[in-house]
Amino acid sequence: MSLMTILALLSSAGSCRYFWIPAAGLETPASIDSLLGAASAAGANGVMAQVMGRGEAWYSSEILPESHAMDTFDPLRYLIMRAGPMGMEVHAWVNAFLTWSAPWAPRDSAHVFFAHPGWFMEDLQGRSTRAYSRGECDAAGIVGATLSPAEPAVRSRLADICAEIADNYDVDGIHLDYVRYPGRGFGFESAARSGFFAETGLDPVDLYPASGRTTAAVPGREQEWLDWRAGQVTLAVRTVRSSLRREAPFVSLSCAVMADPLSAASDYGCDWRSWLSEGLVDFVCPMAYTTDAGRARELAVLDTEVRPERVVYGAAVYNQTLSSALVGASEAAARGSAGTCIYSLDTFDRSDAAALRSAWGTGPAEGVLDASVFHRLARFPR
Repeated sequence: MSLMTILALLSSAGSCRYFWIPAAGLETPASIDSLLGAASAAGANGVMAQVMGRGEAWYSSEILPESHAMDTFDPLRYLIMRAGPMGMEVHAWVNAFLTWSAPWAPRDSAHVFFAHPGWFMEDLQGRSTRAYSRGECDAAGIVGATLSPAEPAVRSRLADICAEIADNYDVDGIHLDYVRYPGRGFGFESAARSGFFAETGLDPVDLYPASGRTTAAVPGREQEWLDWRAGQVTLAVRTVRSSLRREAPFVSLSCAVMADPLSAASDYGCDWRSWLSEGLVDFVCPMAYTTDAGRARELAVLDTEVRPERVVYGAAVYNQTLSSALVGASEAAARGSAGTCIYSLDTFDRSDAAALRSAWGTGPAEGVLDASVFHRLARFPR
């Protein structure tokens, strides 16, 4: 399939034309201006900006320690001020459970890493993800220290963070990332073990008696545990949703999710199909970053089986060309997806801007979120 064919399909798809912006792109006003210029040149009408990463706020916060960028300016406020006149939505990207991934410790003693060490996920051997070195994280296939959704205080804190942003900034949406477990080998902290035991009479560690195994040795009970874990993540999303409905009812809620909905639920506790069916989120962005064209098309089919109009397909350009990245996006578009979100703006080849713009167009699409309540409801009616 040629690039022009792909872009023609995208032009007839939903109106979401988004880029993800990692926190590193918010370092200075100049870096924000540069990235927004690139997004505008490509015809984008929205950005997902990482304003809460590594447990630090890239905005004025009374809950979180603030990032070093806040020493000189407020990145989120500046981004909103610059993006609005360009006709672009701003969605505040918040890392839900992932809290620290650098090879050094946080600089602020008030960071949750120090303040609440008992809130972090543990592995089967009872070792906290907080204690994992960078090399051990890489070997285990995890990003870093991760909070447990089984801890009620973690869920409440996440909801408070999202409400704080929505209350104090004119954002169009809250976008949750890392709203999942890092894999089946994690989630055995005391809050989870005691919670599951209270409901089933079984300690989940007893399901996996052999060191390091990820397949249950107790027949017939593993699915109970996997469903329970997924329920904790869903409860966290529901807590955020409830808080936003109360504090900022016209701010959308979206999630970046594992692209395969089947393994997302079973391996990562990220049952996003149920979130769509229940109306807990306004849309999801399946992170279909594969470089294999066949797999990309397969994921696009799976991703659009439930509520395709609430799926903003996630395509990666950091690891492949634009034409390769958009193979799955075009398949999703043909199946009625709400649009495309590209990861990431800082790795986007600006020489591809004209190709994207020719398909995405130059003006705001019908139903694009802006300051109007009616536009917000038109995009993702509840």
